Amino acid sequence: MSLNIHDKILNNAMFDSRASHDLMPKSVMEKLDFDITRPYKDLFSFDSSQVKCLGLIKDLCVSLVQYPTKTILMDIVVPDIPPKYGMLLSRSWGAKLQGSL
Repeated sequence: MSLNIHDKILNNAMFDSRASHDLMPKSVMEKLDFDITRPYKDLFSFDSSQVKCLGLIKDLCVSLVQYPTKTILMDIVVPDIPPKYGMLLSRSWGAKLQGSL
């Protein structure tokens, strides 16, 4: 899906109802010219390897491109990982959506 963030379009956002954190790769964050607002602890991937997190983007307001009136306030963890997606959306994001896709 595509998200509108501060008048910028982020394509390739993937919703994963099993994910525990909303993630945005470092390179995507840099392309969108966002800043980390506070530190965050490192995470672990599915294979139990440690993933270095650079920090957290706190209280970012996003909207769905197809439904711009639907806005969601979210916190995004920024790991230094390859950009295989624009953003990984977690189960808590799905709950904040209060609807279905």
